[in-house]
Amino acid sequence: MKNYGLILSAGSSTRFGGTIKKQFYELKGKPVLFYSLNAFNKSKLIDEIVVVTSKEDIERVNQLISKYSFNKVKCVIEGGQSRQESVECGLNKLEDGIVLIHDSARPLVDEEIISSLIDALKNNDGATPAIKSVDTIIKVKDGDLISFEDRESLYRIQTPQAFKLSVIKEAHEKYKNQNATDDTQLVNSLGYKIKIVPGKEQLLKLTRLEDTNALEAYIEQNEYLQN
Repeated sequence: MKNYGLILSAGSSTRFGGTIKKQFYELKGKPVLFYSLNAFNKSKLIDEIVVVTSKEDIERVNQLISKYSFNKVKCVIEGGQSRQESVECGLNKLEDGIVLIHDSARPLVDEEIISSLIDALKNNDGATPAIKSVDTIIKVKDGDLISFEDRESLYRIQTPQAFKLSVIKEAHEKYKNQNATDDTQLVNSLGYKIKIVPGKEQLLKLTRLEDTNALEAYIEQNEYLQN
């Protein structure tokens, strides 16, 4: 049984606003994708890595892998039309074990998060990092305030998300073509237990160009993220 890292890097970056796809935008001199690959490649708990990207970016990703000697990468494959399809493409390359599914748009994953997720699977079918909301949360419809939500029970979910491979494959087969944007949603729908582990603010998602400022600040404060 192996521990796999499945890194998703097939997005079109329509909201990013830069001149290149966000996974190739440079943070402190290195592409966004570098940071996720570096963390998973360094982890003693990860055996193999599969990268899912767009067909036109496969060569570029392979060049990045070669440049930084990411020797745990098993293959770089073409993704699908949606995130869910891309995850399925990656899962089809994996055998029995544990898989950590990670969005490369959250570049600052680290060994502590990887370790806590794998440890959580000793007694659970799935695990995800999440951060408790500190903001007042409201429900809105057509621009009008509908209700206030109880923030004490509301969390912001992050990636990577870890699953027993048999469980996540079952979930994707059951809910095929649902265009789900989160894998824990699929697994939870089957009744499997999902463990919440403490997330980190540094795992913020790179969505818009202005998000790069916060990410670079985290990198400056934590040199290990580049080494």
